[in-house]
Amino acid sequence: MEAIPESQLRSEMPDSSARQAETAPGGSRALRAGFSAPEAASAVLALAAGLWLRLWMLGNFFQVNGDSLIYGGLAKSLLLHGRYALAGAGAEIYPTLIRLPGYPLFLALVWRILGMENYVAAAWVQIGLELAGCVLLADFARRIAADPWKRGTALATLWLAALCPFTAIYAAQPLTEAPTLFALAVALNAAARFRQRPRWGSALAFTFAVTWAALLRPDGALVGLALAPALALGLLPRAKNSESPTSGCHPERPNPELREGGGSRRTRGSVLQSAAESKNPPHTSLRLFWDSALHFFRSRSMRKKNEADQAVEKLGPSGFVSGPDLSRADNANRMNWALAPANADSSDSLQRGPFSATVGPISHKKSLRMALTCLLLALAPFAVWTWRNWNVFHMFEPLAPRYATDPGEDTWPGWQRWTKTWCLDFVSTYDVYWNVPGQTLDLTKLPARAFDSPAQYAETAALAADYNAGGQLFTPSLDARFAKLAADRIRAHPMRYYVWLPLGRLADMTLRPRVENLPIDMDWWAYWRHRAETRFSWFYAGLNALYLLLAVGGLCLRPRLWPWMALYLALRGVLLMTIEGPEARYTLEYFPIFFALGGVFAGWAMTRARHAHP
Repeated sequence: MEAIPESQLRSEMPDSSARQAETAPGGSRALRAGFSAPEAASAVLALAAGLWLRLWMLGNFFQVNGDSLIYGGLAKSLLLHGRYALAGAGAEIYPTLIRLPGYPLFLALVWRILGMENYVAAAWVQIGLELAGCVLLADFARRIAADPWKRGTALATLWLAALCPFTAIYAAQPLTEAPTLFALAVALNAAARFRQRPRWGSALAFTFAVTWAALLRPDGALVGLALAPALALGLLPRAKNSESPTSGCHPERPNPELREGGGSRRTRGSVLQSAAESKNPPHTSLRLFWDSALHFFRSRSMRKKNEADQAVEKLGPSGFVSGPDLSRADNANRMNWALAPANADSSDSLQRGPFSATVGPISHKKSLRMALTCLLLALAPFAVWTWRNWNVFHMFEPLAPRYATDPGEDTWPGWQRWTKTWCLDFVSTYDVYWNVPGQTLDLTKLPARAFDSPAQYAETAALAADYNAGGQLFTPSLDARFAKLAADRIRAHPMRYYVWLPLGRLADMTLRPRVENLPIDMDWWAYWRHRAETRFSWFYAGLNALYLLLAVGGLCLRPRLWPWMALYLALRGVLLMTIEGPEARYTLEYFPIFFALGGVFAGWAMTRARHAHP
C-alpha cells in the first residue's frame, strides 16, 4: 500500500501557525472553516437527533415528584416570600438547609420569566443547556486531541454526547443532574481554553462553572479540586522569548537545537546555563532540576520531537498507523505532552516539562490577581450561604448536611452503619434504605448477605419486629442496638465492610443498566417474568459498557489534560464508595469525561482506518 502523500498529511495535521489561528480571537471562524460541508452537516444532524431524543424523553418520561417537589417548594418560597424555606402544615413555612440553593435559584429564575411552578419550562431550558454542553464537550475534545484526529474527535464526541440516553432522560426531569452536566462541560472547556491561553474569560467561565456545580450539589466541588491544579500550573511564569511564544523553539520551524534523528545538541552545561539565565529567578531551581533531569533522560532514549514527526514515523511503509509505543521514553513524552499547553509545540513541551507555563508569558502580578479574584468569586456564594445558616440556625454549615436533615431533626447513625454492612445494589436502596424509617422493615427484602449466622438472623428479626411494632419509628435505644449489630458484623468481616462492599457499590453504580427512570422492574434480570424488559435492560447495560470502554481507550491514548480527568474520576469514585445507598445517577457526572475520551478514541480509530484504506 502506498504511503500517504505529504500534502494530505499536512492537511490533517495543522502546523503551529494554524493552531495559533484557532486560538486567536477569530479562532472560531478558523475552526468553522476547517470543517468540510459533510462534517458540518453531521454536526447539525447530531444536534437535531439529540434534540429529538430529549423531546421524546420529555413527552414520555416527564414526572415531578420527590426531590423535584422539594426544589420547587424552595423556589416558590423564594419568589412569594423572599425566604429560603419550605411549606409545612397549613400555610406555615419554615427555614431549611437540607438542599443547596443552586437549583432552587435556577427554578426561581425560570418561573419568574415563564410562569410559577412551570416545571415543563424548566425542562425545556435544561434541554437547551444539555445541547449546549454537547457542543462545549466537542470543542473540549478537539482541543485535547492530537492534531491528526482533532476534527474526527470533535464530531465523535458530539454524537456520543447528543445521543446518550442516560443523560438525555435527566434533561426531562426537574432535577439537578442536567444543570450539573452543563456546568461540568463549561468547566472542562474553560480549563482547556485556559491552558492554551490564560485569559480572564476562560478563568471566569471556569470559576462560574465550578461554583454553580458546587451550589447544585455538594460533590460538584470535586471538578474544581481536580482541574484547578491544571489551571494553577498554567499560571506559572516562564522566561520570555522575544522571537517566539515558545521557549527555544520557533512556532513555524523545528528547534535548531534538536537533531533530526532524535538526539539533542544541547549539553548539560548549556541546559544549566540556560536555566541560570532565566528571567524568572523564583522558578530557576525548579526549571534547573526539570531541564537537567529531562535532558539526561531524553539524550538516551527520546527520538520523537514534535507532533508532525510522530505522525510521520507512526505511518509505516504500509501506510498504517502503528499503535502507541509503550516504551519508557514514549511514556515520558506523552506525560509531558498531556500536561503541556494545548497549542505548544511538542518539542517545546518536551523541553519545558509538565510544570511549565502556558503559551504566552504572564507576569507574577497578573497571575496572582487572576488567582485571587477567581478564588474570591468562587467562595463568595458559600460565604453568604454559611452566614445565612449561622444567622438562622446558629450552626456552621458551608454546604448541606450529609443526610439532608435540618438542625434538631433526628439522625440514626446506628441504622446507617448497619445498612452499610450489607447494602450493595440499587434494589436494596429502593426496597429498604429509602423506606426506613416511615414504612415497614420487611425482612424478606433483605439479601442473604445481611446475616452471617442463624443467631444474627434472629437478632435482626427481633430488631425489625420492635421497629414495626413501635409505629415504624426509630428510638435512640433501637438505633443503639443496630449500631451494636453493625459493630459485630464489621469486627467479624472488616475487609468486607471497608473494601469489598464499597467497591461493589461503586461497580453497581457504574455498570448497572440505567433504567431507574424507565417503567422497568427493579429485578430487571428476571427474564422469566418480563422478557422484553430484561432484553432492553441488557441492551442498556451493553450501551453503558460501550461508553465506558471507549473512555478507557481514549484514556490509554493520553490526550492533553488526561491526568486531571483521571483525577476527577478517581476522586468521585472514592467519594461514592462512602455512601450507604448506591444509585446509578451518582455516576452520571462521569459521562462528560466519558464523552470526550470516547471521542478521542473514536477520532484516533477513524484516522487509522482512513489511513489504512485511503
